[in-house]
Amino acid sequence: MSTRVAIAVITFRRPALLEALLDSLLAQELPAEEDYAIRIIVVDNDDEGSATDVIARAAKDSRYPVEAAAEPEPGIPFAREKSVLLAWDADALIFVDDDEVAPPGWLCTLLRAWRSTGADVVTGPVRGILPPGAPAWNRHSDVHDSTGRYETGDVRNKAYTNNTLVAQHVYHSVTPSFHPAFRYTGSSDLHFFLRVHRAGYRIVWCEEAQIHEHVPASRTTLSWLVRRAFRSGSGDTISRLLIRPGARGYVLVLAYSLARIVSALAFGLGGLVLFRKAYLLKAVRRFFSGIGSLAGIVGINHDEYRERHHPDGDDAVPGGLEGGAGAGPADLADRRRAPVADHPDAHLP
Repeated sequence: MSTRVAIAVITFRRPALLEALLDSLLAQELPAEEDYAIRIIVVDNDDEGSATDVIARAAKDSRYPVEAAAEPEPGIPFAREKSVLLAWDADALIFVDDDEVAPPGWLCTLLRAWRSTGADVVTGPVRGILPPGAPAWNRHSDVHDSTGRYETGDVRNKAYTNNTLVAQHVYHSVTPSFHPAFRYTGSSDLHFFLRVHRAGYRIVWCEEAQIHEHVPASRTTLSWLVRRAFRSGSGDTISRLLIRPGARGYVLVLAYSLARIVSALAFGLGGLVLFRKAYLLKAVRRFFSGIGSLAGIVGINHDEYRERHHPDGDDAVPGGLEGGAGAGPADLADRRRAPVADHPDAHLP
């Protein structure tokens, strides 16, 4: 019997990028040593259906089935949750972003790593493709490039949905997966994988399963770097407090926030003394990540995804999305199946 694997993509008003991604996915080869049944699921979070034509073209005479679904409720967590529902019967679910391109051998490498490690989750690096004329500091920072940070086989305590395989038993038990509190801020994937790790599942890094991401010009500015660092820090704090509420949780995130700020000062000093631009940029990221972590304690975050960035056409596309406060969750995973019970937010509101 074939091992069923679904590749999930959520998209919002980026048809040119989506087309490039789908072309790269449909060109992927499979490991010869095992029988895999691959299908691609695209969830369009645009109520105007801007991805319809692109998906239809990809689905025509393609080597792997391409399925389309709409999620009219605006916000990343809702679209991600829809993709989980649609892949519920798959043996594994692979998450990628619509602004990425999968190089030859990516899928084969990821699947082999899953089998060889026996991990519950396998995640790999993302290499940024900078636009022409990007400021030089981008090449001294790892903000767009996670390659080389870890070695293959390293066990991680978190992952993201930009290049990650999740075994079926994980998303069947840690459910619902994506919290609506992160509608516009991002970090719903961080929150999910922190819960996955807390539930005892093993997350393993595969350096060779590298995927490429198009970086828009709007994400090559220092002001964007500061906002992204702040948002990442705040999202991390909010995620951890949702998982571990109470006094102990607040003490831990406060200690983590202060540690980020102290390490930022150390990197800044090292950068000045050693003339290392990479250290100075890391200092900026860590400092504003620490500030964001502190802000997250009182629930302050940056709504980065009210505007969706993309490098084709206009640089920033206003999302025109309102109603983030007080919105209920999307249709969630089958509650008849027993969720993980050892974390406080096993049943999210």
